[in-house]
Amino acid sequence: MGASAAMMAIKGVTSSQLMMASAGISAIGSIAQVRSAQAAANREAYRIETESKMAALAAVQEENARNQIALKERANNSAYQSIAGYADDSMSFLNINKQVESTRIKDISDIRLMGKSVQTKYRQQLYELNAESKDLTFGGYADSLNSLVNGYSNYKYYKNNPFKNPKGNS
Repeated sequence: MGASAAMMAIKGVTSSQLMMASAGISAIGSIAQVRSAQAAANREAYRIETESKMAALAAVQEENARNQIALKERANNSAYQSIAGYADDSMSFLNINKQVESTRIKDISDIRLMGKSVQTKYRQQLYELNAESKDLTFGGYADSLNSLVNGYSNYKYYKNNPFKNPKGNS
């Protein structure tokens, strides 16, 4: 459809009708943007939740690895103790195992603290994303409503004002 054909098609349409159509198209565009923003926010929330679960799993794996290291150290200490010829209740061997245990507890505590820190970061990201999504949704619907109200007011103005509308009250 060429430019002249398009002009012929809208020749019988008043400016007030065009304003109303424009307002409807603008409102539909705003609603489409809201839905697109909501879908993007949902995808982002899913990504953040997935990363959060992966980080929690990584923290558990680190804790398990540290426990395995401590078990091996204790086993090595017991093996060395058995061939050293010292009594089982020798204070040096007991102290070595106490140090292994205290180091293990401290390391696991640090791992858990870092895991909680990472989880807090992900929760904050989800909160911010949720707030932003609500703001975008409200703003988009407000913009859509604004377009409709403006379009209708222009329609009424041009329809009822014979000086602005050369065709009169149509």
